[in-house]
Amino acid sequence: MFGGLITGMVAAAVSAVAEEDRVTELRMRVGRPLVVLTAEGRRIAKLPSGAPFSVRREDVERVLAVASDFSVYAVNEQLVRGYVSRRGIRIGVAGEGVVEEGRMLTMKHIAFLTLRVPHEVKGGAERVRGAVFGDGVKNTLVISPPYGGKTTLLRELARLSSFSRDTLIIDERFELAAAEEGVPTLDVGDCDVVSGVDKLAAYENTIRAMHPEVIVTDELFRGREAEAVCDMVRSGVKVFASLHGRGAESVFRSPIFGRLAEVMEVYIVLSPHPVAGTVTEVLTAEEAAKRAS
Repeated sequence: MFGGLITGMVAAAVSAVAEEDRVTELRMRVGRPLVVLTAEGRRIAKLPSGAPFSVRREDVERVLAVASDFSVYAVNEQLVRGYVSRRGIRIGVAGEGVVEEGRMLTMKHIAFLTLRVPHEVKGGAERVRGAVFGDGVKNTLVISPPYGGKTTLLRELARLSSFSRDTLIIDERFELAAAEEGVPTLDVGDCDVVSGVDKLAAYENTIRAMHPEVIVTDELFRGREAEAVCDMVRSGVKVFASLHGRGAESVFRSPIFGRLAEVMEVYIVLSPHPVAGTVTEVLTAEEAAKRAS
């Protein structure tokens, strides 16, 4: 199950409540019930008796061992950034940090894992395709609360863009293309992909070296990233990006991300209800500005 990450009793407990291809996330917490998330909602994994399956430390340790090819030291650089990636699945980690002079050296006593399972939805961009690609490609910001389907939509937009434009994916946390040894495990069309690189460094290096027409980047977290997007647009590159939020007006009113309003041309708002990826609004820059005023 999930590329060999989940086996034995854990796999059986997950299968008792959901089919593998419906699972979007697993949350493993030592001594706590195993939580299974699907597009339909949240469930608790079950033992054959019907009792909740409680996660053991050895269950967490085995997932980390498989994810690191049995060498956790080899993935330490990812661990200090809070995750490990394996065959398209990003595994968020939490535990006890080892810090020296304010710098994280490693993570030990890991007792909490979040396995994010990516899904391809071919045709998932049909409702917004005209707004993004009609009359020339548009700088596009995808906005939603958690579990809204931002990454899935961005992946499909990247795939569509790549058929007619030189498109580059900056996949800092291995979620968009889910590259393994540099090669995407998900269908991103003819995109070039840079994985595991800080966005700011990737922006500067790839524009010079790869000459993309379109850059697709995963979620923006910092104001400096928003400023970098503005710089890219001013250099003539089109950008697709995503942001946590509940509406386009949240961008215009944000002291951190407000600068994006200067360059974004289309705002797509998603909701996790009734299912992840539900498009609730598609706004032009003018419509979004009017909404925020």
